Amino acid sequence: MSNSGQENLGTGIINKVFGLYYTVNDGQKDIACFLKGKNRINKEFKKFTNPVAVGDNVKFQYNDDGSGSIIDLLPRSNLFSRRDKGRNAREDVIAANLDMVLVIQSFLDPPVNPRFVDRLAVRAIKENIEPVLCMNKEDLATEDMTNSIMEYYRNSGLKIIVTSALSMNGIDSLKNMLTGKRTLLAGYSGVGKSSLINSIYSDLNLAVSDISDKTGKGRHTTTNVIMYKQKDGTELIDSPGVREFGLVDIEPEELGSFFYEFTQYRSDCTFSNCTHEHEPGCGVKDRVESGIVCRERYVSYLNMLESLLEYREQKYR
Repeated sequence: MSNSGQENLGTGIINKVFGLYYTVNDGQKDIACFLKGKNRINKEFKKFTNPVAVGDNVKFQYNDDGSGSIIDLLPRSNLFSRRDKGRNAREDVIAANLDMVLVIQSFLDPPVNPRFVDRLAVRAIKENIEPVLCMNKEDLATEDMTNSIMEYYRNSGLKIIVTSALSMNGIDSLKNMLTGKRTLLAGYSGVGKSSLINSIYSDLNLAVSDISDKTGKGRHTTTNVIMYKQKDGTELIDSPGVREFGLVDIEPEELGSFFYEFTQYRSDCTFSNCTHEHEPGCGVKDRVESGIVCRERYVSYLNMLESLLEYREQKYR
């Protein structure tokens, strides 16, 4: 390939991130790349800890040694990110250009954490990405456990699929849901993320360490993210490092719009900027009292709202 003009430039998709190193697929092969002039790509990206992420479409330069230099980020349809508290905290971009976020939880060992699920669902909905909850380890679940989850998400609009990597129940349905889509897999230690993926795509034969169930804490945690692409076009992205998940870039007055069951009753609120917390004449609180909206889910919302209000107060002191 020529070393001059446009001939040594290419475009591709980032499919691996290892700290400050990236792998870009140009449609034919994977190329080891680094980011050229990290903050010179775009001044706007100084707010990110990592300006580019798995799933990003980029323009890069072919180097003589077979490596590549990423020189530009092409437009995104969406991004999935987290941001920690703090006036100068920067945003961690986990993945980009997604069709779905699959939040994997288990009924037991460890037990489901609905408030963690809610935070990830809010982030996905904010970016116009479909969130789906996968409840794994059905073989350990009692009827009461299953009913409790269904009750919690009653009228929420969140799609739920129940699986067992042990009995293979729900595996075919999960594969159909994933097929042809680019999906971010979110789940922490012990939920069975690796086992599920091996059940669907046995050719991957992933060890536990291949899909990172362990998560890091803190804004500066280095994470390795990989996209596994299948012959049918399905793309699965592992997402280590999401145990701590901040939503501080959302305005408190906006939060209710990311809870589907709340949006149905906003028009019944007396105040147009109702936060569904202390205001009189709130259509959402009325539905909580009448049992239409799950009270525990409403409490999860209030916890998020409180953290957003505290952050805004600290930010503008």
